[in-house]
Amino acid sequence: LPPVNLKRYKPINAGRIGNPETMVLHLTDHHDGQVTVSYNHEVYKVRVEHLYQSVMRITNLHRQMYPVNDLVVFITGDMTHGENVYQGAKVGTIVCGARDQVLLAVAVLSEFLLSLKEQFLTVTVECVRGNHGRYAKEAPATSNWDLMLYDLLKEKLAPYKIAVNVSDSFYKIVDVQGHRFFLCHLDQFRATQGIPWFAMVRGIGNWFVTYGGFDYIVGGHFHRDDFLRINSRCKLIMGASTVTDDSFTLEVIKTSSIPCQWTFGVHRDKGVTWSYSLIVDPAFFPKADGGRSAG
Repeated sequence: LPPVNLKRYKPINAGRIGNPETMVLHLTDHHDGQVTVSYNHEVYKVRVEHLYQSVMRITNLHRQMYPVNDLVVFITGDMTHGENVYQGAKVGTIVCGARDQVLLAVAVLSEFLLSLKEQFLTVTVECVRGNHGRYAKEAPATSNWDLMLYDLLKEKLAPYKIAVNVSDSFYKIVDVQGHRFFLCHLDQFRATQGIPWFAMVRGIGNWFVTYGGFDYIVGGHFHRDDFLRINSRCKLIMGASTVTDDSFTLEVIKTSSIPCQWTFGVHRDKGVTWSYSLIVDPAFFPKADGGRSAG
């Protein structure tokens, strides 16, 4: 056999390699106001605090390699649970009515986003609505609790120079470092026996042609974090939820949910270069001894 020629690694000083990257944080399906065996508004606040700490740990790690000055926050809907009985908001499953849920969520999210603004040069928030925000089937599409929440955030955060951009349509296309991100909630794909992967590949492929192409599609709805390659140019980034033990995940998707949210970095030449699914409750961390975690 021929001899092996080992390659020598040439280290580069930390903080001096690569171009600046934009950090993206994907928030989806927080369902503030929902009550399950393991979830309520107080649990939600604790999990958002864990999310903040995790985001900053990841940010500071990457800042040792290159500048990470700008943060873009994608919010893809179902941030409150609503009060529609046909969507599971029955007596005993919500802590209060939809109006009060919106006010609870505004308090939590504004504190969260303002804390992030202390750590980044710029923070921009891009929002699309979900299905749980729907006031009623007969109501206009813009009669949506998510949109009301976003409007309140926009007003509250404007003095702090945080731009909150809200789409009145079901989708929004956002440019990050020259790469196109298609945002939607993904409730356009109906789940009856789990996640409808085949329908999503076909439907997203059609959107890709209709809307002039995009590099990534980002959504939630199915309460599960996952990736899916749609075609050679487009990848789906599907976010999970902060909720646990909810009936939709257990009965329709037929899986137990792990409370987590995506964050990833975007490079101008390489697109998404790294990603982390941040678990927001330590009880759901993998066990080092091989034991089973909660949920």
